[in-house]
Amino acid sequence: MPHEERRIFFDYVETYKAIYALCVQKEMKKPLPGEIVAIKIDPKDDRNLVFNIENKLDNTSGVREYSRDFLAAALMLYCRTLRIPLPKGARKSVDIEGDRIILNVSI
Repeated sequence: MPHEERRIFFDYVETYKAIYALCVQKEMKKPLPGEIVAIKIDPKDDRNLVFNIENKLDNTSGVREYSRDFLAAALMLYCRTLRIPLPKGARKSVDIEGDRIILNVSI
């Protein structure tokens, strides 16, 4: 049976926008103001990602933790706003590659 794999790449600025938009939509606590400077896999649970966020205007920084599922949902919402088509029945997952986030789509 045929199988299709797609990879959609996001930089930290796009990832921050995606997370912020989903937090607003779900009326959740918004991420710290600033920019993402690093994303790491939580050593205790690889289903969670740890985001280091810095605000260079007031020299503050902080850490937020989001699940891979939450990040995938945020990136899918971001894709919809940019009119990037995503198959509804496809399997979606998130990976980190250097300073890029990858939304994997498998049909």
